[in-house]
Amino acid sequence: MIPDMRHLLAFMLLAAVAAAESPSADFDSPDSAKAWSSEAGTPERVEAPAHGGSAALRWKAASDGAVLSFGGIRGDLTKSRALRFWIRIGGTVERDLVARVRAKGGLFWRKFAVRPDVWTEVVIPFYQFRPEGFPVWEKAEAFELLARRAGTVFLDDLAFVEGGERPQIEPSAALCERVFPDGNPAIALTDNFRVFTDAPVDAAAVAARLEEGLVRFRKVFAVEEPLGWPVTLIIRKSVEDYHRTAVDTAHDIYGGDIPAPAAGGLTFFDYSVTSLEEKYGALRPVFLHECCHQLVTRLLHVRGTNGASWLEEALCYFMQNEFLPIENAKEEALKLLDNPKRPALATFDGKQKIDSGAENLTAFLLSRWLLSDPHAAHWPEVLAALRENNLAILPAVEEALGLKAEDAVKDFEDFTRTWATSK
Repeated sequence: MIPDMRHLLAFMLLAAVAAAESPSADFDSPDSAKAWSSEAGTPERVEAPAHGGSAALRWKAASDGAVLSFGGIRGDLTKSRALRFWIRIGGTVERDLVARVRAKGGLFWRKFAVRPDVWTEVVIPFYQFRPEGFPVWEKAEAFELLARRAGTVFLDDLAFVEGGERPQIEPSAALCERVFPDGNPAIALTDNFRVFTDAPVDAAAVAARLEEGLVRFRKVFAVEEPLGWPVTLIIRKSVEDYHRTAVDTAHDIYGGDIPAPAAGGLTFFDYSVTSLEEKYGALRPVFLHECCHQLVTRLLHVRGTNGASWLEEALCYFMQNEFLPIENAKEEALKLLDNPKRPALATFDGKQKIDSGAENLTAFLLSRWLLSDPHAAHWPEVLAALRENNLAILPAVEEALGLKAEDAVKDFEDFTRTWATSK
């Protein structure tokens, strides 16, 4: 096994070998290659080199970024917990490829590395796939292999490993072993949340607070859609531990490299990570804020194309403020309105990356404006318009509320100033 694959297989390989599998493609049948297709190189069945049976699939990817597709996995994959296959590449250097499961609403993908001229077993737990769009495992449509570089690829014994519950999330025991190898963390498990912590904080109290937050979230945003699987929150005892856990989780679970987070919490797909701040204890606002990122993505189907979108941040701050008013928010809002260099509302769209305090504050104020009278009654229309307009606030407001850009900016400023000067 190559060193770069150790995290990918760490908790699944031994179990996968013994678990039941749903055979999808072993290429022993003469017609087995017919279900495979590519617009950049025709896949074909070959007798050598084969991994275990009598044949394998050979695909000569003709261009960088070529995609090989197999439509033989349509349907519900939630009784499975991992994708397993054997792969071999030609050439002389290690290459990165991407395994993808296309499903209704988008696709799941995971990068992996393969050395040349040797069969490599790849086992990817479902929770290690990144979502693109809003795909669901219940409605899979195809398996795909993306070749980042042109070259020859051999594939054999593709299968889905069956068994386990809630395959979308890392098993609690595996998470504890990975994040807390030197101790036994406190764990609180509810219907909708999982809290893991080595900090001196009541995990059950944190989980209860999050459940209250979810109830309020559903009421505010008028959403009844089931959550599907629990939200995971990891609370470390120190900022340094939080930084390390965030970076390691991005790398070990998703194969991504990120810098140590600058904010007090970070949500990376299905993981929210933060640390304890003693003056707040179980009520630290960032706990709810970070978990709300997962709620916004999964229940409201909002995700930015460049990190957390302004709308995600806006709604997370709104929910945070519902439980503990943001300190000095009104004073800072007045300063913002009087600042001629404040962020322009026209820049708030799906490409906007929220970096500065002024951008975060503007996002929060936009949420207050949209979720207060008289606009609150039109929130479903506003949200739908935001989705249709790539989260661009001004076109969405014009479509949903009938406010031209200039009128929308003035209405927002008037509302914010009235709110900020109220007692």
